[in-house]
Amino acid sequence: MDYEEIKAKTDYIVNNPIRNFKLEELKGIIERYHKNHPKSKEVYERMCKIIPGGVEHNLAFNHPFPIASKKVYDCYMETVDDIVMTDYLMCGGPIILGHQYKPLIDKVVETIQEIGPCHGITHEYEYLAAEQLQKYFPSCEIIRWLQSGTEADMLAIRIARAFTNRKWIIKIGGSYHGWSDQLTYDMHVPGTKLLESHGIPKPVFKFTDSCPPNDIEELRRMFKEKRKIAAVIIEPMGGESGAMPTRPGFNKEVEELCHENRALMISDEVVCAFRLSMGGGQAYYGYTPDISVFGKIVGHGFPSAAAIGGRADVMAVCGAGVTGGKRAYSGGTLAANPLTCAAAYWAIKFVEETNATEIAGRAATRLSSGLNEVFAKYDLPWFSYNFGGTVHFQTSCVFGLNLNDPKQSGQIPIRKDFMGEMGAALVDQKLISVAGSRFYTCILHTDEIIDETIQKIDNICQKVE
Repeated sequence: MDYEEIKAKTDYIVNNPIRNFKLEELKGIIERYHKNHPKSKEVYERMCKIIPGGVEHNLAFNHPFPIASKKVYDCYMETVDDIVMTDYLMCGGPIILGHQYKPLIDKVVETIQEIGPCHGITHEYEYLAAEQLQKYFPSCEIIRWLQSGTEADMLAIRIARAFTNRKWIIKIGGSYHGWSDQLTYDMHVPGTKLLESHGIPKPVFKFTDSCPPNDIEELRRMFKEKRKIAAVIIEPMGGESGAMPTRPGFNKEVEELCHENRALMISDEVVCAFRLSMGGGQAYYGYTPDISVFGKIVGHGFPSAAAIGGRADVMAVCGAGVTGGKRAYSGGTLAANPLTCAAAYWAIKFVEETNATEIAGRAATRLSSGLNEVFAKYDLPWFSYNFGGTVHFQTSCVFGLNLNDPKQSGQIPIRKDFMGEMGAALVDQKLISVAGSRFYTCILHTDEIIDETIQKIDNICQKVE
């Protein structure tokens, strides 16, 4: 499905009422949810007493309450209620080889037992993993390991400002670049601006702004108006991992516009690296950023995995400790620990050796095509598309709302609630997704499993008005 078709289908959905579940069917879905997951509900109620909101993870399913996992394996998640779900959450994207991939587990266990998980000083896995990452991201001449995508994005904008001696950072509306103060701006739905910035003083955003998705002329105008732009940061596939897809050629236009104005381009590869292509979004779309940001994807889901890489002259301003001269300060006691770097080194090798990116992509294409056939069968306006191993399943198109349109501006809660109901319907079919609207595939999602999933989506569509 090409960009123009996706845009047209999105426009149709956001300009028309949602196709809701039949009331009795929705009632049955919610009743079965409570009946089938009593231990998860107990976990949630206990969590609410000690954890803010009862969940630690933004990925946790929240309607009517989060599911609690007992263990994961292959492409499955077993809940505390002993229900085995087909897992398309894949820890938010980094799991491409499948859960508990034995060759990788063996290497990590060996590292823990024979080397030790954290030393506090340099270990050879630090440069081995960096060399392995650089093999597929040649734009990353210098690489620094960090502990999360949020931290990497935070450092990226600090480096950009130090290198250019400019202040303004421009992001694309609706894109997510972690939850650091200056980037908690205009997230998820384009045009929301400060909606999710509670607890952050407004002056923090003095030099952060956003450009509407795919609007190169508006970005060009912003360069003329502000003049002191240090960097533009993008999600290669578009906001929310492609929920608002990038127009063909847009990323290259951003690169060229940045360089015309002596600004830097930052590519947030947290989801794209190895899942979209081995060379991430920059290889897939054909552009060369000055700085690249990586998160959990580099460690295949092992904790404390993130990195930042870029041009040697740009990265030269990155420093730590007591330093002289102009430096973008960074730190992290646990960063580049042997466990994480070993996981990254071997994960990248195994993804390459198994051809995991292509296999997961084929599974995603099969799933997306099957879903579109089901939607057509029931005359639903819903649609699906995929970028590599990332499948979008659009029903309410909350991320496609135009907040400048009075008819759409009040639709966020309604359409978000429907995504929650869809998530409950997926759980009812023993499927785990991302927010009831996204699926990540891995090499263990076989044709048989994909076809079973398509049939389960068929079962859900039968429950819609």
